Amino acid sequence: MKAYILVKVLTGHERDVFDRLSELRGLEEIHYLFGDWDYLLSIRAADTLGLSRIITQRIRKTPGIAQTTTLLEAPVP
Repeated sequence: MKAYILVKVLTGHERDVFDRLSELRGLEEIHYLFGDWDYLLSIRAADTLGLSRIITQRIRKTPGIAQTTTLLEAPVP
C-alpha cells in the first residue's frame, strides 16, 4: 500500500528532520514544500499495520516534527 504523509517541522529543525526522514525504510520520495507543510513523503508499506508502525514509531517520534497528516492512496474504481 502507498501513503502520502504531510509533515510540519519546528522552526530550525528542517535539516535534521530531512536527514532522519531520508533514512526511513519504505520511503520512495521526499519533497520540500513551501506553505503550511514542510515535507511531503511518499511511503510504501506491505499493509496498514506496517504503515502504522512507520508513522507512529519512526516519523512522529522524530525530534523536531510538530505534526503529520496521512493520506492513503486508493485504487481508481
